[in-house]
Amino acid sequence: MAEPTLDDLLRERDWRRCAPDWESTSVDEKLEAFEHFCANYWHIRHPEKGRITFELRDAQRETVRCWIDSRYSIVLKARQVGFSTLVATYCFWVAFFYRDRPIVMLSKTERDAAKLLQKSKYGYKFIPEWMKYRGPIVNSNQLKMDFTNESYIESLPSASDPARGESVFLIVVDEMGQLPNSDEAWAAIEPVADVGGRVIMLGTANGEGNLFHKLWNGSQNGTNRFKGVFFSWRAGGRDDLWYEAKKRDLPEWQLAQEYPDNPDEAFLKSGRPVFNTDALRALETLPPEARGYLREFKKGQIEFIEDGGALRVWKHPVQGHKYVVGADVAEGFEYGDYSSAHVIDANTHEVVAHYHSHVDPDMFGSDVLRLLGMYYNQALMMVESNNHGLTTLTALKRLNYSPLFRQRRLQNRTTAVTEIMGWRTTAATKPLAIDELGKELRESSITIWDAETIAELRTFVREGNGKMHGSPHDDRVMSLAIANQGLKYVFLQEYQVETKPPVGSFGWFMDSMYKEAPKKSEPPIGSFSVRGS
Repeated sequence: MAEPTLDDLLRERDWRRCAPDWESTSVDEKLEAFEHFCANYWHIRHPEKGRITFELRDAQRETVRCWIDSRYSIVLKARQVGFSTLVATYCFWVAFFYRDRPIVMLSKTERDAAKLLQKSKYGYKFIPEWMKYRGPIVNSNQLKMDFTNESYIESLPSASDPARGESVFLIVVDEMGQLPNSDEAWAAIEPVADVGGRVIMLGTANGEGNLFHKLWNGSQNGTNRFKGVFFSWRAGGRDDLWYEAKKRDLPEWQLAQEYPDNPDEAFLKSGRPVFNTDALRALETLPPEARGYLREFKKGQIEFIEDGGALRVWKHPVQGHKYVVGADVAEGFEYGDYSSAHVIDANTHEVVAHYHSHVDPDMFGSDVLRLLGMYYNQALMMVESNNHGLTTLTALKRLNYSPLFRQRRLQNRTTAVTEIMGWRTTAATKPLAIDELGKELRESSITIWDAETIAELRTFVREGNGKMHGSPHDDRVMSLAIANQGLKYVFLQEYQVETKPPVGSFGWFMDSMYKEAPKKSEPPIGSFSVRGS
């Protein structure tokens, strides 16, 4: 065996300087090792300068310290300040220099996942040959880098049910605020991380009320395990002149989202929200008075059973008040959208009850909406008739529920009523319902106590093409918007149903005592002028 040369000894010393023992070294020593590796052996592609070595800025150095020191970290950042490059470098450093470090990186789409992993591949391509020879062999494809030291980096789209059933060292979620299924992705990630793994979340803000916003708030007020760090547009080394130019070029929401100056501005003004954010923040929330379900204990008599169920009630029905039920129907699977129903008191414009759960469309009609409408004084039932809503409407009609909303021809001079049951969401009716709900919120004409409904209203956004949707769900928004439409029709004569007090109730007793006696039939005119036989 040949004696090691001086170059061999120097390279071995540098290898150990890049990869100190993980268990016995401090956070500062690990950070120093990572920074030494970046400055001497790692190259990145700069948009103007081309290939350069990776010199860490103060913000990046602070972030890596957080990643090393904390199992759960969340980074709220401005756009284009080098954090995707930083996390791709960090993941490679961990996987290349340390054994048994499975790492999963999640992005919005498969294309985004491939681009993120490409940053790791690019840096590996230009590390010295002696370091490649000294380290593990690397095999890679579009979405994975495998290392012969039993580590790997896998980059996946968030919709791929990531890491379920796996044991991983680190999970990275890139642009968490932009994921279309952030709640589902976190539901898959959290059990994996809970058994010893580490989580890094990073991204730009995308409005209030979504999961990224909730986790960030928790990191700031100490209600979750995340350590949060924020970096404004200044973290990229830009000056005030650059920011002023961006301010002139971009709308306010985009400037706050892409280049925020502080965390409050980032969440408050970003996300292209449909509803007025000031109006939503002004809403006061209260826990429901009761949670449970309704059951019919005698024909036509409904009672509320409190058991912590899916129906939340803020106010029980008031005799003489009119109510509207707005319902958005989902497929009923254990994943995806939920079926949602809001009850509004038409006399006070207050949301008094809300149902939200996975339920089969036919049972949503027969076991939920029918009882809900009967309980609230035979409420006007507004069910979205699109897709599975037809099944729900069929169940209600089969059980003779009344009153059911009938569609109206909006294009006519007078909104003529038709025989078609249910609210049809179309390119014409959806903007109408959303805009009128926005007006009610802006003018404080509707009272909403439900924090979850308000959170969904905050994440309801308008795309550049004009399409509106929730992030990720909008079932609560739609059921509330439909119920709000019902307020225009609930007092019309065609929807009035004569209701009698339940047998044995005080109202029934009073009606029995004071109802008028039947009038005697009057003899026909001229009957007394007829001569008897």
